Amino acid sequence: MKLRRLTLALLTAACCLLTSCEEEDFVPPSFLSIDAIQLKPTPGVTYTAQDGFCSAEIVSCYVEALYKDGREVKTLGLFELPFTVPVLHSGEVEYLVVSPAIKISGISGMQSYYPFYTRDTIRNLTLTSGDTLRLDTLSVHHRVGIENGIKLFEPFEYSPETPTAASLSLDSITWHPNDRQNACSGSGYVSVHVPDSVTMVPFSINRDFYVPDPITIVYLELDSRSDLPFEVYMHSRYTSGGAVEKQRVMVVNPSNHWKHMYINLGRIRDWFNNYPDFRISFAALNVEGKEGDIRLDNVKLLTTTSYAK
Repeated sequence: MKLRRLTLALLTAACCLLTSCEEEDFVPPSFLSIDAIQLKPTPGVTYTAQDGFCSAEIVSCYVEALYKDGREVKTLGLFELPFTVPVLHSGEVEYLVVSPAIKISGISGMQSYYPFYTRDTIRNLTLTSGDTLRLDTLSVHHRVGIENGIKLFEPFEYSPETPTAASLSLDSITWHPNDRQNACSGSGYVSVHVPDSVTMVPFSINRDFYVPDPITIVYLELDSRSDLPFEVYMHSRYTSGGAVEKQRVMVVNPSNHWKHMYINLGRIRDWFNNYPDFRISFAALNVEGKEGDIRLDNVKLLTTTSYAK
């Protein structure tokens, strides 16, 4: 009986503690809202204004804040766009830093800041308790100096016989330089037809790439719209004088709409001991025995040795 009374007394005390806070003690959070982040041509860098060069898929962003009542930068988090999130702070904000993030090799669970894009810094803001600070759509650019790290950009705006297109020659493909309606951007793209009678159609970029610095960040970007999956490969050597080997980078799944891919080549370069010369190839897969097409646009190979400040 005494134990029951003691238990009841403790429960009563706990309930009193939980309900003792007055309603006016609660301070609602502020809210921050961002709808989207667009990639736009870099001011003063005409190369980035070409059709298709700013094709992108920025799916999320990191947000950091420096409040005027403190000198420590606070990381608010990584948020998938669009978002409205609570912020446990109200008052003046000296600046917000928004860093665009992408899906590495198309994997949702591997989202990271993309080092080829600038961050957006918004200054002199005010967060108000219970209200939403709306930033709507923000804009970022390719970093100044990006042209020095471009190993390849091909928007397929020209026929394969032109000198401009000679830098990229793909086997087993059909060029469509004047089909603006079906292109991802601009007027051109390429396609690979896969008959129902074959299980694999290989095609490749007939060009060697040279990246001597082992710490260089290397990404292959491309837009794809495909009826069938296709594989991406890297060809290189493990040692000087060794045989050229092939390693699979990833499989790109079918999509009935154009999607932008950011393919990290760094892990595969590590397998090859960061040998400086390599090639890129693809293989359309047809395991179900059905006819289909692989379409590519805006193929880029970008390199950098540092992250944007």
